[in-house]
Amino acid sequence: MSTYQDHADAFLNLLRADAGLTVYDGKADGTTDHYVLVYIFRETPDGLTAPDRVPLTGRSMAANLWAYCHCVGGNAIAARGVAARVEAAVLDVTPVVANRVCSPIRWREGSPPRRDEDTGPLVMDLVDVYSFGSVAAS
Repeated sequence: MSTYQDHADAFLNLLRADAGLTVYDGKADGTTDHYVLVYIFRETPDGLTAPDRVPLTGRSMAANLWAYCHCVGGNAIAARGVAARVEAAVLDVTPVVANRVCSPIRWREGSPPRRDEDTGPLVMDLVDVYSFGSVAAS
């Protein structure tokens, strides 16, 4: 199976293709007031492995990548603007991961913008969750 990082890079690179979008992977550095902070989780559930795709070893060949996108702005309008850019960059796009066949990226859930003043000035944080699946290429 391709590495966890290959799946993460496929998603993050779609976001980074938007030159106007500041993208952070796991930690923001605070140098801008609007950005997307992405936390990535990969699971390999047995339920996603089709019977005809299971090799003789019995090892799972399926993977799901979940991307938790914290869309941050100085106010609710800015946070929604970041969320719109994220959506435009990834929704319904089929990512490319070497030696894998991927499904299109789908939106899974989200939240309204929430106030965050923990680190100083007010920012609004809107979270959208996206996911895509992959199986080993034949």
